[in-house]
Amino acid sequence: MGIEKSKPAATLEVLPAPTAWPNANARLLGLGVGLPIDALDRLAQFSAKEFERFTLEWAEGYLKSRLADVHEVQQRGGAGDKGRDIVVWLDPPSLAPRRCRIYQCKHYGVALGPGPAAGEIAKLLYYTLAGEQPVPELYAFVTHKGVTGTLQDLLDAPEDLKAFVLANWASHCADAVSSRFTFALTPQVQAHIAAFDFSIFRAKQPLELLNEHAQTRYHLTVFGAPLVERPPTQTPPSSVAPLETAYIAQLYELIGQKLNLVVSKPEDVPREEGLRVLFDRSRITFYCAEGLKELARDQMADQQFFTTLLDEFTDGLFYTYTAAGQTGHQRLLETIKHSQNLQLGAHVLAPHVQAKDREGMCHHMANEDRLHWCAP
Repeated sequence: MGIEKSKPAATLEVLPAPTAWPNANARLLGLGVGLPIDALDRLAQFSAKEFERFTLEWAEGYLKSRLADVHEVQQRGGAGDKGRDIVVWLDPPSLAPRRCRIYQCKHYGVALGPGPAAGEIAKLLYYTLAGEQPVPELYAFVTHKGVTGTLQDLLDAPEDLKAFVLANWASHCADAVSSRFTFALTPQVQAHIAAFDFSIFRAKQPLELLNEHAQTRYHLTVFGAPLVERPPTQTPPSSVAPLETAYIAQLYELIGQKLNLVVSKPEDVPREEGLRVLFDRSRITFYCAEGLKELARDQMADQQFFTTLLDEFTDGLFYTYTAAGQTGHQRLLETIKHSQNLQLGAHVLAPHVQAKDREGMCHHMANEDRLHWCAP
């Protein structure tokens, strides 16, 4: 028995050393949450229950508030939904025919293909033919894993989609409406299909769905905080802006109280005793905190995060800014000093709060009339 000769060694490819993950240190050392999971990947892993919750959040947070001419948004998923998970009514019930849009949510382990989609289309054909549902302006398939290329091609060519439904009626459509009866392709049904506008059928792509969900207050809870890189702080304008009016008036008052004179404009603030520095620094820090508001509004899609952060400062510093026996100047300085040590817990903006932000939050409290330096 001969000895089998060894095969020549395969050529080994030398791989380059791995590069660092982008922003890894900022996440691990700053936010402490590790590297992010891509939102599309997370969406693709949703269970049926999670996807249902996600679509309800999307309907409540986005469709109801962002689409034009919306009269009512109804979630109709479950038994007896007539193939309508989400119905956006554009007219009140008193109008007939009543305009609407339908969003049909499907949770499958794979991308939605033409067969299951044809079954859902058959349901719409049945209920519109029976007069139980008006023909919608739009019928969109909403899925967490998207649709197959074949289905997308059919959706892009409405007449081809219509032909597919007719050609595959027996296998995908006849038994789709109910297990109790067969939806036969009678001449009446064929005529209904022939006149039906198949261009209303669309697919809600997962990325589009995520982008719209990101505009709701629910998104941050579901997908986590992005690694936010704050833009440079806005420099205060040379003249006091309208949004600064309230806290600036309080600064004028406390400076006037300290000097025993009337202060009503920046030129009245003297440089003695650091008062001009205090005035200028107050404007700088106010705009630093204003950057947090913009961060919450623009990158986290919910300005309420800033409002609840301001609530934390208002509550946490209460006994400092209401202490008796102090001048307005003293009360301001004490409140700013204590703001630097205020614990913010797990507030979503806490990782982004800097020292100047804390000082600026005190001026935002004054700007919203939550406190008064000279009259505790």
